[in-house]
Order: sequence, then structure tokens, then C-alpha cells
Amino acid sequence: MKPFRFSFPSLRTLLLASFALVLLPLALALVSALYSLEKLTDYSQVAVYHAVRSTQGSRMVLERLKAMERSAKQYLVLDEPELWESYLRSHDEFTQEIQGLLEVVRDQDLRKLLNKLSAYEFDLYTMMLAEDMSKAAKLAEADQFKYLRGLANEAWQRSINLVGTGLRELEERSKQARQQTLKHLAILLPIALLLLMFFIYLIIRPIRQIDQGIRKLGDRDFDEAIVVQGPRDLKYLGKRLDWLRTRLRMLEAEKQRFLRNVSHELKTPLANIHEGSELLGDQVVGELNKEQKEIIQILSDSATKLHKLIEDLIHYSQVQNTDEKLKARFIDMRALIEEVIEDYKVRLRANQIEIRAKLEALEIYGFPDKIRTVIDNLISNAVKYSPRHSVIEISLYRRNGEMRLDIRDYGPGIPPEERKRVFDALYQGSAGRQMGIPGTGLGLAIVSECISMHHGQVEILDPPTGKKGAFFRIILPLDMRR
Repeated sequence: MKPFRFSFPSLRTLLLASFALVLLPLALALVSALYSLEKLTDYSQVAVYHAVRSTQGSRMVLERLKAMERSAKQYLVLDEPELWESYLRSHDEFTQEIQGLLEVVRDQDLRKLLNKLSAYEFDLYTMMLAEDMSKAAKLAEADQFKYLRGLANEAWQRSINLVGTGLRELEERSKQARQQTLKHLAILLPIALLLLMFFIYLIIRPIRQIDQGIRKLGDRDFDEAIVVQGPRDLKYLGKRLDWLRTRLRMLEAEKQRFLRNVSHELKTPLANIHEGSELLGDQVVGELNKEQKEIIQILSDSATKLHKLIEDLIHYSQVQNTDEKLKARFIDMRALIEEVIEDYKVRLRANQIEIRAKLEALEIYGFPDKIRTVIDNLISNAVKYSPRHSVIEISLYRRNGEMRLDIRDYGPGIPPEERKRVFDALYQGSAGRQMGIPGTGLGLAIVSECISMHHGQVEILDPPTGKKGAFFRIILPLDMRR
């Protein structure tokens, strides 16, 4: 049985799915809130209708009772048919109002009160219709309207009180709806946030893997395969990066092999040219005139420069090779810088240049030979470009958990527009060309490669206001493994 493997969709599909799934809890929370609001609205409408209808109906019942009492008593005294018709009409309206109220009223006490009022009124109405009673007796019984008005007034007051009760119940329901909505939000919002974080992780992780792969290619680390897990299109991009890594590794190997072959092929004839020019210069094969000696000297100088260029190319190629990681160890930076300065004592004395070093005691983890090359190249440049009777300032200190090395001279300096290009291979600054200082243009390129190998950076800063010179700053982590 084959093991189950999850297959990622494309980035577009993943984005759409993440958008839909993140919105789903929010949509559920919104639907829940709308449902609670709709229920509250329906209840409030019914409650308001019942309250208004109950209050108005109770008031109308009281008014109909007053009209019935007035018409009945006037009829019994004046005996006018119109007054009797008015009484009967008011009785019908009273009965309709009572029936209408009983249909909308839900309070049991109020219903009992209305039924009681209706029963007493019906008894009085039956008595008013009795033919065997005299009008005087009926007029005496008509005083019961006062009791009926009391019942109607009590019903009206109770209706008013029920309005307040309904408002309080409406407020309580509103509070419950709000609490329920907040409860749903408290549950659904964290779910939405968790889904959002999950999909962000699914999207960012392959992007970080691609970024790490690109950084490794930039650091010339071609050994470890680039693997990207995630959406299909990003995974495909990771495969193309791994293909690029393989091609770059092949090109790097071909370049190294080419440099080795070129150095081997050039060294022997170059040595022969150099030795031959020295033999001619020593007049082993015969006496030379002045012009011939000048030509031989030019040949010898050119051979020496070419030999130095080949050596620098080989060194630059070796610096780019990261196989020396096994030789990394802790380095006493103050002792290393003092050793390099000691090697330049003769040149410093010959050019009457003073080095002022302010070095803190600190260690870093790295490649001793590469760090020594960095310090040697920077001090060598400072000595070459410093005028006689000048000073070279070197500072070593710790800042923000990093090592910083500042080397500053008082030479012509480096123009701002050239500060990025001077780290390119075979580029020589305008100051060196103008002053006729020989160089291969590989010294600062080697410095940059060595610093990148240690995951640090090299900067060229502006000298203090009103002063000139080159100001290099090296920033390195105390432990490049971290």
C-alpha cells in the first residue's frame, strides 16, 4: 500500500482557498449577528405593536364605558330613542374593543381583568334590556358603571405597566443577543486568525526556502541541494533554482580547472622570460648598450607584474573556494592585527608612516588565513596611498554583539561614485591610476570575498568633515556559525 502524500495546489489556488477559509468564520459570525438582530427586530416590532394596541385598546374601553354610562342614564331620564341607540352602539363598540384586546393581550392577569370587565358589562347590558324592570330601578343599577370604569381604568394602568415590562424584556433580549454575538466572535475570530497564520506559513515557508537557496547561490555554496516544499509553481521554481545550482557548480569547477591550467601553462614560459631577461641584463651573452638595457628592464618589470597578476588570480580563485570551513577556529584578533603590523615595520619606517592602533581584546570564530588576508590587503592599500609623514589609524572594538575593524589613512581617498566598483575584480580606482601606483585590481575583491565568507560586510565611509583619506570598516559576527 502506497503511503499517502499531500499534494500542494498551485499558489493561486492556495491563495483563493486561504481567502475563502479565512473569510468563512467571519461570514459565520456576521450571519449569526444578522440572525440575532433580525430576531430582536421581529420581537421588538411585535412587542411595540402589542404594547401600543393594549394601551390604546384599554383607553378606548374606558372611553366606551363612559359613553355607555352617559347615554344609558340620559335615556333613562329623558326617554329619547336616539340616546338608546347611542347606548347600544357604544355597547357594540365596547364589545369589539374587548374582543380585539383579548386577541393581542398575552398577560394572563390583564386577560382575566378584561374577561371580568366584559362579564360585568354584559350583566348590566342584560339588565338594561329587561322589560320587567322599571326605569327607576334601571337608573339605580346604572351606578354599577362606576365600578366598571374602575375595572377599565385598572386595565388601562396595567397596560401602561406592561409597556415598561416589555421595554425591560426587550433590553434584556438585546443584551443577550449582544453577548451571544460576542461569544460567537470570541470563538470564530481566533479560528480565522489561526487559519490565516497557517496559510501565511504555507505561503511564506517556500518563499523563505527560495530566499535561502538564492543566498546560498550568492555565497557560492553549491553543494547542498535546493528543496522547496509548497505550492506547485513555487516548488517548480525551487527545482529550477536547483538546476541553476548544478550548472553553477559545474561552471565553478570549470573555472577552477581553467585557472589551474592557465597558471600552470603560463608560469613556465613566464619564468623562462623572466630568467632570460635577467641573463641578458647580466650581459652573460654579451655586452649591451643603453637602449637594450632599458628594453630588458621593461621586459623584466612586465614579467614581474604578470607573475603578480597570475598569483593574485590564483589567490582570488582560492578565496572563492569554501572547502576551508573545516579549518575554521577561534582567532585572537588583536594578536593577528599586531602580527600583520609587525610585517610592515620596514615599509612604514622607509615611508615615515606611523600606525596608531587602538585594539580591544576580542576573539571571533572564522578562517585565520582569510582574516589575515583581509587585514594585510587593507593595510597594504593604506601604506601604498598614504603620503610620507602621515598616520594610519586602526581601531578594533565590539559593538552590538559584532566585531568592528576601522582602518583609515590620509591619502587621496576613494570618490563616492567608485566605492562600489572598487570591490569588483580587476577594477583599479582613479587615484591609483593618477598616482601611477601599480596594482592588479584584485586586492579589495579578495577582501570582499573573504568578508562574505564570514557573513560580514565591508564598508567605505566618509572621512571626518574637512579631512581626506580612505576609511574602511569591517563588520563581522563574533561567531559566523550562528
